[in-house]
Amino acid sequence: MGHYNLIKLNATSSTNDKVKMLIKAKKISPGDIVWAEYQYKGRGQYKNKWNSSRGKNLLISLYEDFKGLSYKHSSYINFVISLSVIKTVDHYISSKNYIKWPNDILSAQKKISGILIENNIKGDEFNNSIIGIGINVNQTRFRNITNATSIKSITNKEIRIQEVLDKLIKNIANYAEILMAKDFDKLMSLYNSRLYGRDYCKFLINNEFFEGKIIDVNHSGSINVKINGLGIKDYESNRIKILL
Repeated sequence: MGHYNLIKLNATSSTNDKVKMLIKAKKISPGDIVWAEYQYKGRGQYKNKWNSSRGKNLLISLYEDFKGLSYKHSSYINFVISLSVIKTVDHYISSKNYIKWPNDILSAQKKISGILIENNIKGDEFNNSIIGIGINVNQTRFRNITNATSIKSITNKEIRIQEVLDKLIKNIANYAEILMAKDFDKLMSLYNSRLYGRDYCKFLINNEFFEGKIIDVNHSGSINVKINGLGIKDYESNRIKILL
């Protein structure tokens, strides 16, 4: 991914949806990136909305095929992307950055990035992956959102969006090399070392609040948590919510 083709847009409904349209029209190739100045229907996981001011943040979707990987390896794509994003944020903000499982990056206890990965699986192998990434860069006001932050909000410095993109793509290439070498244990160890909530965490399970801590995320991508009074349990992402 040292060289990549950018498809730059002034605006789109969502960059992931734009990639799907381009796939259908056969106008995009693996490794291509859709980059939008603005999304008017930006999406997060489970149909959550992603709000962003025009031209202030990095909003991209990467189209990849990950040849040779099976559907069992889908969690490692999330590991690669999460590690790549947090390393990019680390370049500008030196501490208090964490991966909030399953798809957010936190800085100073607030959300600075969101990830939405949509995998198209054919048989036992990947057909393709559409990887949506939003990083809050220069936006400092977040309407009706209390738990969001940005690089500029924390550092007081205006950052060129292209610079952030270049660093992100370099980091994705480096972690993707580990993935394609199938060193899954290394990826999982690196991912778990950056998890939010390893010392203490609050959870929402079946509309009830619990306290405890996160143990780790396993090879399947589900999370092991220790809940006070209940012991250690394993959860899929649609069964538990980690609270800030």
